[in-house]
Amino acid sequence: MASLIIRNNVIYLTWYDPFQKKQKRKTTKLTNSKENYEAALKKAKEFQKKLDVKYETSIQKGYSIITIAAAFDHFKKINENKHSKTLADYERFYKKFSEIFTPEKPTSIINKGAVEDWLLSLRKLKLSQNSIHGYGKQCSHFLNFLFEYNYVPMFKINREVKTKPEIKPIIHITEMDLKIIFDNLGNKNEHLKLLIRLLFYTGLRSSDLLSINIDDIDLENRLITYYSPKRKIYRTIPFHDNLFQALSQRGDEVKTGKLLNYNSVENLGKAVTRFFKKINLSKKGYTARTFRKTFVTLCRNKFNMDATIVKELVGHEHTNTTDRYYNSISYEVMKRELQKFKYDY
Repeated sequence: MASLIIRNNVIYLTWYDPFQKKQKRKTTKLTNSKENYEAALKKAKEFQKKLDVKYETSIQKGYSIITIAAAFDHFKKINENKHSKTLADYERFYKKFSEIFTPEKPTSIINKGAVEDWLLSLRKLKLSQNSIHGYGKQCSHFLNFLFEYNYVPMFKINREVKTKPEIKPIIHITEMDLKIIFDNLGNKNEHLKLLIRLLFYTGLRSSDLLSINIDDIDLENRLITYYSPKRKIYRTIPFHDNLFQALSQRGDEVKTGKLLNYNSVENLGKAVTRFFKKINLSKKGYTARTFRKTFVTLCRNKFNMDATIVKELVGHEHTNTTDRYYNSISYEVMKRELQKFKYDY
């Protein structure tokens, strides 16, 4: 898309030429003023119409110009091994991005002014600040890809235009609400009971729990092996003594296959949300993920457990080089630390 820049108080027209693959500009011969800028904008729109006609004619004649759709397909191919949630975020962004940037158009219409206008338009959406930031974040990923493969010339988004996340206080389940949760588990089915206890006593991600097979549970040594879809690695951790009976009973029931029979993270989350609603905790902002935050908070703040070991238990990636490569933590050490997590639920 043609846009305007100011150089030495003169308004210039700038655009990307997809045939020569470079940015071009020419003077409008107008000095910078409010009236002249509005006139220059009209010129830019008229010039863009001519560029569009030139592009359409080129396509009809068989010239190859990369389209936004083709570039996004390339982007998806490069990132196909990312987590399914990340891929869904890309698709969600692209759907919104395509409302302004027509997929069949050349990538040359993606420029600083057009992208900043799109980012500013997001502020009008009736969405939370973090949902809007999600669009902005994926836009940055896509732009960096376009720059890397020279699909568009590099430009910098004004920091005042960029979306920003809302830093919210960490929600964790209070001691009183934990008691309500476990007091109301008594009349629920064994499958839900197991799920809630796993979430509370392991602090694992829902996606991690769904990857566990019955054969992955070593009752004798009290270890669980699972595949982490987020980190793309297999991990083995000890499990809390309070899980032994429930895991043993589940193994006797199903013999083989998945430990939990929810077919997706979303369905697992809905089961937890329904349970919270029935026990009047739906307005607290609790979700299945809140158990993970609660586990880490209790480990560190209530039981003073070693931070490195807590990271290992919940599958957080170590940021410290020493911990990552040289500090191998044995199962026995993790078991001893886990014994500090004293609850009788």
